[in-house]
Amino acid sequence: SFERTRDYRPTWNYTVLEPVSGNYYPVNSRIWIKDQTRQFTVLTDRSHGGASLHDGSVEIMLHRRLLYDDDLGVSEALNESAFGEGLVVRGRHSLIVDAPATSALVHRVSAQNMYMHPLAVYSLTQQTYANYSTAYRLTWSALTDVLPLNLHLLTLDQLGPKDYLIRVEHYFELNEDDTYSHPVTIDLQSILKSIGTITNTVELTLGGNLPLAELQRLNWVTSDKQSSRATDHKEQSLNDTSVRLTPMQIRTFQVTVA
Repeated sequence: SFERTRDYRPTWNYTVLEPVSGNYYPVNSRIWIKDQTRQFTVLTDRSHGGASLHDGSVEIMLHRRLLYDDDLGVSEALNESAFGEGLVVRGRHSLIVDAPATSALVHRVSAQNMYMHPLAVYSLTQQTYANYSTAYRLTWSALTDVLPLNLHLLTLDQLGPKDYLIRVEHYFELNEDDTYSHPVTIDLQSILKSIGTITNTVELTLGGNLPLAELQRLNWVTSDKQSSRATDHKEQSLNDTSVRLTPMQIRTFQVTVA
């Protein structure tokens, strides 16, 4: 998340010419305001524009529709319609009011439940439940142990008969929760016993297209800020299935099982 300050830019002296549009920012999943005693959070089910134009207020633009040209270059009104009627956007918003110290736990977990809810799929069958349950496996989970609350299994993709792509994220930010904003160590073998015995682990770049040990970062020459130092990435050794994740970190692995 990014903290925004009204009528302010961190890298230059900002002159307020558009007090509304100049303070609107993308809201991809949530927006909140807080004081010393309360935090007000709104979870959204899609990307919106949002702002806090006055102290203690939050506004979210659900749908921007203009009936007249705004003279910003496209020479037409932003009038989205279908069959002669203006389009209507309906979304789902969850409101959370809690103490600042405990709000992170509530909105982080609530957002995961909201965005990662199970997808229900149905099909017709000519069999009775007894026959169907005998012929087919009704339940299965790759996880044989529960992940810590602040971790999320982003990806479990089978690349080949014995190879899997695994991506795990720590979805809490640093210093936002006393309990869950800390590094966590898990053992991939312990939580993924159902896919087999892991015999080899290679950490990949976030996109999964290159071993992390082969990544060559660009060093930029800047005039006012020092370029980030290149990190010495080390490939995970054979049979080392212990993974440590820091707040907001995502790590990707290719594992081979026996």
